Amino acid sequence: MKKKIATSCLMALALAACATTSEMPLAPNIVRLDTQASGLLFVGSAPAITMKRAAETTLARGYTHFRLEQASMAQGRRLAGMQTHGSGFGTANTFGGTTTGTFSGSSFSTPVYAPTASVGVTVVMFRAGEAGAKGAWDAADVLKKQGKV
Repeated sequence: MKKKIATSCLMALALAACATTSEMPLAPNIVRLDTQASGLLFVGSAPAITMKRAAETTLARGYTHFRLEQASMAQGRRLAGMQTHGSGFGTANTFGGTTTGTFSGSSFSTPVYAPTASVGVTVVMFRAGEAGAKGAWDAADVLKKQGKV
């Protein structure tokens, strides 16, 4: 029984797992990235997902380097589902043309929570040789490392 509960919980957490990043342009060389991740598979990788997206966005817009400003991170949890179990026992007696019976049952539910993480950052992009590029992240290097810097 405990094995079934554990398996069900893991399946619920895996199904509730995802990561999405939204992008809002603020200026030709500035974008805001907000990454929302949930589930055991993605919560720990939210910062790397954000860094990779910052590098992709930088290169796609014709820039080579970027800096991060106004960064924020948060963690929490959300309801992924309910694990419900029920059991019962019934008896029936027939006497003549009449049947009577009793039933006894019980059930319980356990909430299943998925961890969540959010990362928000403003990405300021530069071209090689510009003053802001000195000391900034090299987008090609960050992308090569899949954002794991």
